[in-house]
Amino acid sequence: MIRALAPLVLACLLAFPAFEVHAQEAVPLPPAGKLPAGDLLMTADQLTYDEATDTVIASGNVEVAQGERVLRAARIHYRQGDGVVTASGDVALREPGGEVLFADSVELTGDLRNGVIHRLGILMADNARIVAGGARRVDGNRTVMRKAVFSPCELCPDEPARPPLWQIKAGTVVHDQTDRDLTYYDASLEFFGVPVLYTPYFRHPDPSVTRRSGFLSPIYRSSRALGADVTIPYHWSFSPHSDLTFSPRFTSDEAVVLAGEYRERTRDGQYAFDASITQASTPAEDGGRVRGHVFGRGLFDIDESWRWGFDVERALDDTYLKRYDISSEDELVTRLFAEQYRHRSFMSGSSYWFQSLRAGEESDRSPIVLPLLDANLVTAPDHFGGYATLDGNLMILERFDGTDSRRISVTGGWHRPMILSGGHLIRIEASLRGDFYHFYTPADPLLPSGRMESGTATRLVPQLAAEWRYPLISRLGSIRQLIEPIVQGIVSPDGGNPAEIPNEDSLDLEFDHTNLFSTNRFTGLDRVETGRRINYGVRLGFYGPEGGRATALFGQSIRQEENALFETGSGLEHRLSDFVGNIYIEPSPWVDLSLRFRLDHRHASIRRNEIDLAAGPSWLRGRIGFVDLDHQPESQTGDRLGGRQALFGFTAKPFDNWTFSSRIRRDIEDDTSINWRIGLTYEDECVLIGTGVSRSFTRDRDIEPDTVWLLTVVLKQTG
Repeated sequence: MIRALAPLVLACLLAFPAFEVHAQEAVPLPPAGKLPAGDLLMTADQLTYDEATDTVIASGNVEVAQGERVLRAARIHYRQGDGVVTASGDVALREPGGEVLFADSVELTGDLRNGVIHRLGILMADNARIVAGGARRVDGNRTVMRKAVFSPCELCPDEPARPPLWQIKAGTVVHDQTDRDLTYYDASLEFFGVPVLYTPYFRHPDPSVTRRSGFLSPIYRSSRALGADVTIPYHWSFSPHSDLTFSPRFTSDEAVVLAGEYRERTRDGQYAFDASITQASTPAEDGGRVRGHVFGRGLFDIDESWRWGFDVERALDDTYLKRYDISSEDELVTRLFAEQYRHRSFMSGSSYWFQSLRAGEESDRSPIVLPLLDANLVTAPDHFGGYATLDGNLMILERFDGTDSRRISVTGGWHRPMILSGGHLIRIEASLRGDFYHFYTPADPLLPSGRMESGTATRLVPQLAAEWRYPLISRLGSIRQLIEPIVQGIVSPDGGNPAEIPNEDSLDLEFDHTNLFSTNRFTGLDRVETGRRINYGVRLGFYGPEGGRATALFGQSIRQEENALFETGSGLEHRLSDFVGNIYIEPSPWVDLSLRFRLDHRHASIRRNEIDLAAGPSWLRGRIGFVDLDHQPESQTGDRLGGRQALFGFTAKPFDNWTFSSRIRRDIEDDTSINWRIGLTYEDECVLIGTGVSRSFTRDRDIEPDTVWLLTVVLKQTG
C-alpha cells in the first residue's frame, strides 16, 4: 500500500530534468502492467519550476506510472532544497497487487521514508477497507494510523453511511509491511455499529498473507454423549511447505481430546497425518479408557513412471470414531503401495492391514495382506489389429487366527476389436487363466486359533468370448437418438472353483447393469465365473441440442446350466438371470433422475430398486432417494441384506448469502428414522455463520441415539 508511494514519487522527481519546464499536453496513460519495471511515464496538464523556492510543480490530472504502479493526484510539489514531496488533491495510488490508497494529501520528508498522510482510505485487493483520520509513515515500512476502522464487509449501496455487518475500531492501527501484520491498540469489535467486544491489543495478518500461524475460528457443539463441546484450533505454519493444526477439544462430560493435523509437501510429493487421543471417563467396550485414532496419507513420485504412497487408518477401539463424531466408517484400511504406469501397462505392489469396527468381529481374524503384487501388460496392436494382454497376481494373506492363503494367478489373452461394413462392432477375446493356491485352514472351524492343516489347489480356466454391437443413430428434429442392441457369448468349461480354495476377495457379488457384459462378475480372483452363457441387452439414448439427455440400458444373462456358485438372491442363481437395467434422465439442469433396478425373471417383481431424483433451480433444490432391496439371508458375507430406506432433503437459498438445508433418512419397513439433519448458513464477503442440529438413532455398544448441535462463526480476513 503506502510502501510504493515514496519510491514512485522519488523516481518521478529524478526524471523531471528530462522534461521541458512549460505546459505539456496530457498523454493517455497506457494500461497498467505494460511498462517495463525500470521505465517511468508521467503526464500532467502543466509542469513548472519555481526558481525562487527551488520547487518543481506538476499540476492538473497528474499521473505517474512505473511498471504496474500508478499514482494520480491533482498536484505534486517537490522542494529540491530539503527533499520534501507533497501530493495533494484526490491522491490515489494503485499497487500491483490490486490495493488502492486514497488520501486528501501526502507529505514525505527527508529520504522519503517518513511522512504524514491526511484522511487516509485503503481499498485492499480482496475489497477489505481501512479508513483513518490520519497516518504517519515511519521508517519506510510502517504506517501508523489514528482513529482507524477496518472491515472487509461491503457497504450498503442504498445507505453507505450505515455501519457494515462487522468492523474493528481502534485508537491506533499499525500496518507493518515487512511482517505484513495489522496491529490494533485500544480496539473494539462492532456488529451493525454496536460494540460487542473490547480488547487493548489485537493482531492479524494483512490480506496479502495466505498462510500464517494463529488461532482459527472455534467450533461449538453440544450432544448428550459429550455435553457442551468446543474445539479451538491453532495453526502453526512452520515453512512454506509444512504446517501443523493443533485442535484441542474441550467437553463438559468427558476429558479433553487432544487432536491435530500435520501436513507437508516435499520435493517429490506430499503427506499428512491427523490424530487424536483422550483419557475417557466412559471406557470402551474392552474396558480401555485411553481412546484415540490416527489417519494418514501420502503420495510420492519416484520417477516419471513410478510412484509410492501410503494410507493409515487405525483406532484404539471400535466405537471411538462414531462416538466422537470423527468418522462413520465400519472398517479401517491401512495400505502401503507402489505403482508404475508405463505406456499401455501397469504394475503395482501393495500391502493391506484391515481393522473391523463392527460388533462381533474379532480383530485377530481380520486379514493382513503382505504383499499383493499385480502386473497388467498390454501389447501394441499387431498386423491383424489385435493385441495381447498378460495379467499376473501374487497374494500372501495372513491372520493371527483363521485361514492363511497364498495365491499365484496368471491370465494371458488376445483381443480383436473390429468394425464391419454397415457399422457392426465385433469384439473377440480368447484367454487362458491358471491359478495356484497354498493355504492353511483350522482343523476345527469352531477353533480358528487351534491346529492348522495345510493344503494346495490349482485351477485352469480357458475362455472364449465374442460380442456384437450395432449402434443405430437417427435424428428426430433437433434430438439425436441412439438404439444399440448388444449380444455377448461366452464359452468356458463348467466348474473351475474347487471347494478348498479360500474365498477372500469375491464375497460381495452384486449383479447389475454395470457388470451385465462382464466376462467375470466376481469382484476378485478367488472365484471365477464359468460355463456357457449369453448376455444380451439394449442401450438407448436421446440427446437434445441444449445438453439435455436421457439414457437407458436393459438386459439379461442366459446360462446353459444353473451354477451353484451363485448364492440365492444374487439374481444369477437360475439359468435365466434377473433383468437388470438403469435409466438416467437429465432434460435440463433443473432435473436429474437416476433409476437402477433388478427385476425377477419369472414375474418381474422388484428385487432391487434404487431411485435418486434431484429437481429444482439452484436456489431451491430438492432430493428424493429410495432404496428397495430384496432380503438375502444367505449372503456369503453373513450380513442380512435387504430392506427399504428413503432419503428426503432439500437446499434452499431464499436470499443472497442465506442457505437452508434439511435431510432425513428413514427405514420404511420399521417406520423409524435412521438420522436427520437441519442446517442454516449465512456467508458473505466478510463473515460465515453456520449452525445446525442433527440426530442419529444408531445404537452400537456404548453409542446411543443422540442429538448434536453445531455452531461455527468465521470472521473473514482476521487470520
